[in-house]
Amino acid sequence: MKLNQLRYFVSVADKGSVRAAAAALGVSAAAVSQALRELETATATPLLKRESHGAVPTYAGRQLLTHARLLLGQLARAEEELAQIRGITGGTLAIGVTPWVSQSILPHAIARFRAFRPDVRLDVSEAMGITHPLLRDGTLDLVIGMPPARQAAASFHAREMFRCGVAVVGRLGHPRADCTSLRELDDQHWVLTLREEGIEEPLDKLLGSHGVAPPPHRIHFARSALVAIGMLEVGDLLTVCPWPLVESPFLRNRVQPLPIRERLGELPTSLITRHSDTLSATAQLFVDCFNEATQACLASDDPVLRRIMNSVELVAAD
Repeated sequence: MKLNQLRYFVSVADKGSVRAAAAALGVSAAAVSQALRELETATATPLLKRESHGAVPTYAGRQLLTHARLLLGQLARAEEELAQIRGITGGTLAIGVTPWVSQSILPHAIARFRAFRPDVRLDVSEAMGITHPLLRDGTLDLVIGMPPARQAAASFHAREMFRCGVAVVGRLGHPRADCTSLRELDDQHWVLTLREEGIEEPLDKLLGSHGVAPPPHRIHFARSALVAIGMLEVGDLLTVCPWPLVESPFLRNRVQPLPIRERLGELPTSLITRHSDTLSATAQLFVDCFNEATQACLASDDPVLRRIMNSVELVAAD
């Protein structure tokens, strides 16, 4: 297999057709088709099937696609690091961050990082359930968020950084705002920002042990914290939210925690990287800046940061 074949294959899978991939790559459609034929010959298996709506990877193609993305991503990072050494460009650092961290530590970490590396372009995503596949295929360099599910853990290295409690929250003036038991919420609708392989596992873990098991039609999903809050504010939905986010300016005075007596457990926040990969020098510098920013936030006199960080337990490094 050759790198240009893998690059053309990934582009066809992303764009959905040979013609669209060729236009994006700036080469002829014939060159792309030839590369795909050579790649299928080298792998001795069909990698794409042509359907009415475009080219779709076969099962073997999907497996190769994961490895091709990772390989091309690693090559791009190597090229960026060599360019940095030559002083040409700083490249891009792509990270995923859980919402409560984005509202507290992250801005301070970014300020420190940019003081060292103003030449690096940052690409920051919310670390929801979709971020682990993006980390696996090299789209993201690192994630600070919920550790991956057990069945996917072998692909990643996760170092726990924080633990925090969670609260059941709803809009201000929610009809069940005075409820003190989870059993009183058994008939409610919920919106979640966490989803594992299409299963409502996070809610099951948090509420199931207390005898609350909402049916699937009462569990809704939002792919960002901002969307979830909008859904809460205009309806009577409930959600399970980490306390640091409840205490942040983003949510404070917009939602209210319910005075639930049952203990809901804790949510871990981890630094997650690919299992077989090492952080680039740029990514390692960001992690160092993040650790320094964490200590600064813990010691801060700012009342907002103090409220947030008081609900966070720092996990000592091994």
